[in-house]
Amino acid sequence: MIFRVLKIFFAGFALLGLSSLAHAAFVVDLPDTRIQGILQNYFPIDEYAAFARVSMDVPQVRLSKTNKDIVLVIPIVAKMMGKGIHKGRVTMLMGLSYKAAFGGLFLAQPRIEQFEIPGVSEKIVADLREIVDVMGKNALPLVRIYTVKERDLNHSLAKSELKSFVIENGRLHLEFGFD
Repeated sequence: MIFRVLKIFFAGFALLGLSSLAHAAFVVDLPDTRIQGILQNYFPIDEYAAFARVSMDVPQVRLSKTNKDIVLVIPIVAKMMGKGIHKGRVTMLMGLSYKAAFGGLFLAQPRIEQFEIPGVSEKIVADLREIVDVMGKNALPLVRIYTVKERDLNHSLAKSELKSFVIENGRLHLEFGFD
């Protein structure tokens, strides 16, 4: 009887061990300062429109527990024909996209939360907002904020995925793994 109980116990333990290997995970913490440093390589971004030249400067990264998204506060400058230079800022919310084939974690799904540029008409603000929205959607998803190395995963990168991310205390907690 005791051997039978031990056999069942060891079989269950072995099965649990195999299960945990199949769900192995690699955890990384990225501080906001590291993401800030990465963004310096991608900015400033310029766009020329018929009536203005718009520049987005290096964003300030805000990682707050109260937000489920990465927040970028981006200074903007609009040089408009016949209307001078106007400064403002845009606040964008960002998600994340993990591309296993590249082992890269990229910014994704930029959305404008706030857009401020004082001293111009509402019509021009709407036009500038549209330009900045397109700039963000074209440029920000190209920003790779982290590269996973295959040796860290103990499995093929092609089968890996971003299992979860949590923002807390100015840090981005990432968990990569397999299903």
